[in-house]
Amino acid sequence: MPIIRPYADSDWETVLEICLLSFTPVHESFERLLGTELFALVYPDWKTSNKDYLHSLTRSGERRLLVAEENGSVVGFIHYEVDSQKQRGNFGLNAVHPTHQSKGIGSLMYGHVLDMMRAQGLKYVKTDTGGDQSHAPARRAYGKVGFRPIPVVHYFKSLVIPEPIGAKATSIGELQTRPILIIVCGLPGSGKTSHAKKVEQNLRGVRFCADEWMNAMAINLWDSEARQRIEKLQWNIAQEMLRLGRSVVIEWGTWARSERDVLRTGARKLGAAVELHLLDAPVDVLFDRIRRRNAETPAISFDDIQRWAHMFERPSSEEMALFDPPSLQEPSGGSTRDLDRPLHNLRMLLSVLKPLRS
Repeated sequence: MPIIRPYADSDWETVLEICLLSFTPVHESFERLLGTELFALVYPDWKTSNKDYLHSLTRSGERRLLVAEENGSVVGFIHYEVDSQKQRGNFGLNAVHPTHQSKGIGSLMYGHVLDMMRAQGLKYVKTDTGGDQSHAPARRAYGKVGFRPIPVVHYFKSLVIPEPIGAKATSIGELQTRPILIIVCGLPGSGKTSHAKKVEQNLRGVRFCADEWMNAMAINLWDSEARQRIEKLQWNIAQEMLRLGRSVVIEWGTWARSERDVLRTGARKLGAAVELHLLDAPVDVLFDRIRRRNAETPAISFDDIQRWAHMFERPSSEEMALFDPPSLQEPSGGSTRDLDRPLHNLRMLLSVLKPLRS
């Protein structure tokens, strides 16, 4: 059972390590949200800033810094403040070592400090945390000990990075639903289109399917050169959609790791989140689905599926860790009738791009 005790000078190296390890994913999240250039202006050297701030807490006249210790090792820390005049407490910088998170240590530290503040006659406690995905564990931990949130949005604007004429601030709704690139990965017959349509509707995004464009233009689905040209065009348009703050679903299959890397890094440069949705099924199941849909001429053979299955580079757990956690994937309601039209996405693109032509 961890114990909570006052910070000692001998704890410095461990506490600093916990701080930097815990806040690395937070700042990686901030960089994705702000974009690399603006992030560099807002947080030019966050590690040094965090180190200096943490050091200042250890040197204050009245240290209000506690550590959580388990089996002789420091596994977490918390700083707190007291305003006796206003009878208010505040949770400051705090973190738990990544290898010890989700074990209740954060809640134990919070409970200990709350008991101390209650004993001092304080009336309420305040704390702040982020609303992005990297702060989800912190929000859950505060919720467990009874904190009630009031959402706050922080806006940042660069004065040195050129912006396009007419650029406008992002609304709160847009900020909370930052553009997402969904990469639907899988072999033919794995259910990519059905899944992508559901995700598209839920995100109110734009879906890119090379097969639909090829069918609409009467191009044979086996024409690999035409497919490559269409996918290149779709990716160019998709990047413009992400710049405009629209979410995008790509259902090309992306059998190769190199393909997925290009899409992920390209979208991240635009400040978008990127998710990889892997759809998989046994070869015999894939072939049965393909045979029933009968969409290709000539038809896809069982040998084709087996050959493609050997070519398919299934994402490893290491690669999956490079992507953002999955968002809601089921449709939020409404008719899916329009999603079955082959030119649905072309019409949506025209409606999105129309203001740009005026």
